[in-house]
Amino acid sequence: MGRSLTEGKYITFKVSTYLLALPIDSVFRVITCPSDLGQTLQEAKLAQMGDRTVMLLNLRAFLDPLLGHVHSGEHRHFLIITQGLEGELYGILVDAPPNLLNIPETSIQPVPQSFHQIGFPAWVSQIAILKQKNESTTILMLDIYQAVTRKSQDLELARHNGVFARS
Repeated sequence: MGRSLTEGKYITFKVSTYLLALPIDSVFRVITCPSDLGQTLQEAKLAQMGDRTVMLLNLRAFLDPLLGHVHSGEHRHFLIITQGLEGELYGILVDAPPNLLNIPETSIQPVPQSFHQIGFPAWVSQIAILKQKNESTTILMLDIYQAVTRKSQDLELARHNGVFARS
């Protein structure tokens, strides 16, 4: 008899002191980031890759505001590229290579609404708790579409409130 519980494949990566995961089907590509592109992304938030533009999602600034703008110096960066609903590309710059991990559905639970009310990022709607050798590891399950939607809503609100002038 087959298992009724399923596992999902996720790309896991560390941002600040947090372990995050993206479903494998939402990852467009993972590349070793050339130092000039890594520097461009840290400074400009946009970079050209061939004929496509990639916008950086600075998760470090949300998860650890004190370290969000610190350049990590000589580290080799990796860029996790995801694709939005309309084909646009978003990049998450990380300092270490991401891993592929099978996460059982039974270990995934929703984030309590009260967490969001005290400032927990809205783009993390679930967490996975994996138990290995008497230790628990918490993984924040990144909802890339929520992160992108939230960023778009913030920009629209700023435009509506006159923060950005139209040219």
